[in-house]
Amino acid sequence: MLSPVVRSLSGSTRSNAPTRRWFKAWLSKPRFLTPALMGIATLLASVWLAAAVHATSYPGVNQLLNTNTCQSCDLRGANLRGSYLVGANLAGVDLRGADLTGSDLRQADLVGADLRSANLTGTNLNGASLVNTDMRGADLNGADLTGSDLTRANLTGANLLLAQLSASDLAGVDLSNTDLRNIYLENTNLRGANLASAYMVSAELVGANLREADLSSANLSSANLRNASLREANLRGTNLSRTSLRGADLTRASLQGADLSQSDLEGASLEEADLKGTNLVQANLAGAKLVRANLEGANIKDAILTNTELCSATLPDRKKHRC
Repeated sequence: MLSPVVRSLSGSTRSNAPTRRWFKAWLSKPRFLTPALMGIATLLASVWLAAAVHATSYPGVNQLLNTNTCQSCDLRGANLRGSYLVGANLAGVDLRGADLTGSDLRQADLVGADLRSANLTGTNLNGASLVNTDMRGADLNGADLTGSDLTRANLTGANLLLAQLSASDLAGVDLSNTDLRNIYLENTNLRGANLASAYMVSAELVGANLREADLSSANLSSANLRNASLREANLRGTNLSRTSLRGADLTRASLQGADLSQSDLEGASLEEADLKGTNLVQANLAGAKLVRANLEGANIKDAILTNTELCSATLPDRKKHRC
């Protein structure tokens, strides 16, 4: 954030005329300038020039820093590193390519904002409203998004490494093709989210709401989905090998061609699920409910089927299991 001195120097050309005259007069008297003072003068002049150029290029920056509001402003490429913008009104603002590294945007209103390719490394967005925000390609490395509302936000290709998203609302969010390895999303609302082809190896999704979510072709190998809700989710071609789905709800989920080898599905609900052609080699299905599920062509070699409910299920050989 610009200091008060720099901000005062970055105002209009007319208001800064006396300041510029003072600089020129002072610099014209070399008898007062020791090497140390010359260095200080050069630094101050550089800061003043940078601030003046910055304010001229981004007139909305001064408005934002002075009033904490800049609704629908054009701040593309603006330098707002370390800015204190708690509760700021930035609805609809254009911040494409802007640098917000380490800024404090707690409780800020960024509804409908354009943050494509913005640098939000280490930014505090705790409790911020990011509904319908476009954050494609944004760098959110280490950002704090705890309790933020990201409903229907577009995060395709965003860097979320070490980002904090616990208790956030991610309903309908677009995270397709995004690197989410080791992401912590326990008890997070991801209902209807687009996670197609997302890289989610070792992700923590305990108790997460993924109902009706699109996880097709995603890589969830070794992820933790214990007690998660995946009702009617699209898991076609998804890699769920060595994944914990213990107690998960997969009722009417589509799992055609998915890899569930060595996965833990103990006590999971797979009623009416489509498991056609699924790899269930060495999977643990003990106590799982597969009532009316379709297992046609599935590979259940060495799978644990102790107390598994298969009433009216279609078996790998296309035969119906008797109740």
